[in-house]
Amino acid sequence: MRFLFVLIASFLFFNLSVAATPEEDVEQYVKIFSSNSNPVFHSDAVDTLEWKGLSDTRLFDIIEQRLQTDFVVGNYDKMEKNRVARYMRALGYSGQQKYAATLQRYVRDPVYGRYAEGALKDLPIYQKWNPIISGRFSFDPKYSDDTNRILNMLRSDDIFLQRIGAKRVYFTTQDKDVFDVLASLVSGRLKQSNYGDRESQDTFAWLVKALGSSKDPQYVALITEVANTTNSSAVSRHAKEALQKNYYITIR
Repeated sequence: MRFLFVLIASFLFFNLSVAATPEEDVEQYVKIFSSNSNPVFHSDAVDTLEWKGLSDTRLFDIIEQRLQTDFVVGNYDKMEKNRVARYMRALGYSGQQKYAATLQRYVRDPVYGRYAEGALKDLPIYQKWNPIISGRFSFDPKYSDDTNRILNMLRSDDIFLQRIGAKRVYFTTQDKDVFDVLASLVSGRLKQSNYGDRESQDTFAWLVKALGSSKDPQYVALITEVANTTNSSAVSRHAKEALQKNYYITIR
């Protein structure tokens, strides 16, 4: 039965990745969250909203209603807790301040309080990020919508948004052009004498990890240079791990 759920979910989320217009994106999500299908689908769909760049209230009003209907004080069922917590996360991804009052109601709840607080912190961040992620002025029709979103994130000047983009590359299969953009970013960071604070270094490490996931020999020299010359021990370690995992090259 679980296999059937995964198969259906894969089909639904594949459709989400090939939508041609913002309207189709919204319609497909509305269909998912309006249905009473297995709750696993709702949880998985929320995870994809982190990098979709959507803010349409037609979608998030439905999620808000789901949250208010399904929230039960003291409900510790693992699957139910996971789903309700993800509804809160989704409202944060909306970037719409209209949902702040709803989230505020759950801040003092011993089970869900931290999720509500996290979503409240995400609201102003995604208010800025969503137009960047989904900005179609830069979309190239030769790429899928999701690839265009990733390129938008990587080309932004926000290190946290770049990190989300790098993670999407790391966990999915991407076009070579995406890896070329990553290589350019990694090369640019490597030339800097100061890699910034811990957050900046963490983003640098994810860019290297994502580049290594290409398994393309073209990038071995660059990743090796990062491993050998960066003055960040954390970035160097991730570069060495990328070489070992993807190219079977060991650097001490």
